[in-house]
Amino acid sequence: MSKITDKYSPERNLLYRDHYRRTVKSIITMAIVGGILAVILAGLIIETPQPKYYATTTSGEVVPMHSLSEPVITNDYLLQWSSLATRTAFNIDFVNYAKQLVKAKADFTPSGWGEFMKAMNNSGLLDAVKSKKLEMSAVVSGAPVILSTAVIHGRFTWRVQLPILVTFTSASATSQSSWIVTMNVERISTLDAYKGIQINDF
Repeated sequence: MSKITDKYSPERNLLYRDHYRRTVKSIITMAIVGGILAVILAGLIIETPQPKYYATTTSGEVVPMHSLSEPVITNDYLLQWSSLATRTAFNIDFVNYAKQLVKAKADFTPSGWGEFMKAMNNSGLLDAVKSKKLEMSAVVSGAPVILSTAVIHGRFTWRVQLPILVTFTSASATSQSSWIVTMNVERISTLDAYKGIQINDF
């Protein structure tokens, strides 16, 4: 029995050696292929551009989405928009004031609108327009300026100041008053307001 075992031992050794070599070669080949695939995958991850997300209006118009910490508009545009929003807020009359205020509300955040209406009520302006049957109008009487900019709670915010001349007209008299308006305009989602900005403090 030992002679038979001895007779086949060299063949078994050769077989084991061949299997071992093939196994080592397979492992090395797989390691090389794995390394190449890892490099290719890393390159794809680095070079593949990040997907861009877009919002759309109800009419299907595509609106690119930007981080709320980015200004996205020019200073000139902001100042023009702020001037128009201020005029809209103060152009009311005793007949149409409800509709006019609804229109002005679109330029404010919910908290900003609450502060504006609180100021209108506390100052007695709204009551005066209604009870004295006044027409109130405002024009920007000087150059609006940006006092400062900052990112507040993740939103880019402008501190804007502008002088306005407010005119009160009744059936029998006209009076004027000069005011300085200071407001905070902040970035908001274009899903909430098409222009991406609203007044947060007035």
